[in-house]
Amino acid sequence: GVGAPYDVVVFGGNGFVGSNTCKALVAMGKRVAAVNRSGAPPSSKETDQWVGQVDFIKGDAFQPEAWRALLKGAGGVVASIGAFGSYEHMKKVNGDANIMITEEAAAAGVKRMVFVSASFPPFPASIPLRGYIEGKQAVEEVVRARFPETHTILKPSVIFGPQDNAHPVIAGIRSLGPIQEPIMTHSPLGQLKSLPVVGGVFLPWSPVHAVGRAAAAAATQDLDLRVMSPHDIAKYK
Repeated sequence: GVGAPYDVVVFGGNGFVGSNTCKALVAMGKRVAAVNRSGAPPSSKETDQWVGQVDFIKGDAFQPEAWRALLKGAGGVVASIGAFGSYEHMKKVNGDANIMITEEAAAAGVKRMVFVSASFPPFPASIPLRGYIEGKQAVEEVVRARFPETHTILKPSVIFGPQDNAHPVIAGIRSLGPIQEPIMTHSPLGQLKSLPVVGGVFLPWSPVHAVGRAAAAAATQDLDLRVMSPHDIAKYK
C-alpha cells in the first residue's frame, strides 16, 4: 500500500466480530485495512456508514505474500478469523490461520496483537467443537510467546447481535442475547458461573458491538490487560 502505514490491520474484517471492529476503529478516526477472502462486506444501510473508510484487501491467511506489506509500520493487528465445521477445518481456520497472522505480525514488528478467542465454545456441547477449542488455545500460546507484553486476548462468551446472512440457528441463538444478558448480569444466576457442569453458560453474553470496540481499543492503546473476560468486554457496551 502507498502512503502512511495503517493504524490497525484486521483479519476477518467482514466477519461478525471483524466488521464491528472495523466500524469501531473508523469511529475512532483510525486508518484501517481489513483482510479477508471475500473482500468488502455486502452493501447495507448499516455498513455504508463506515465501509468506505476501510481498505478491504482480498486475501487468504495462508498466502501471506498477498498481505504482508500491509503490516509494515502498522500499530496493531486484530486476528478474528473463525469457523465451524469438521475437526480438521476448525483446527485449521481457528488455529493455523491465526497463528500464521501472529507470526507475520511479529516478524513485521507490529506493536500490538489482539486475538479474538472465546471463553467457552458457543454451544455447551464442547466435544464436537474440539477443533474449535484446540485451535483457539494453540493461537493463544503463540500470541503470548511472540507479544509477551503487548498482546490482548479477548474471551467473549456467546456473541450476539444483528448479522446479515447468519445461519438461521446461530441467528436464533444470537437474537436471544438481549434477553439473556440482563438476566445474567443482574440476577443470582450470575453468581453460579463457577459451577463445574454448566461452566461458561452463566457468563453474561457478549454484544458484538462491545467485542468490536474492545478489540479496537486493545489494538490502538496500551491496555494493561492481557486477557479480557466477558465482564471486561461488557464495559465497552
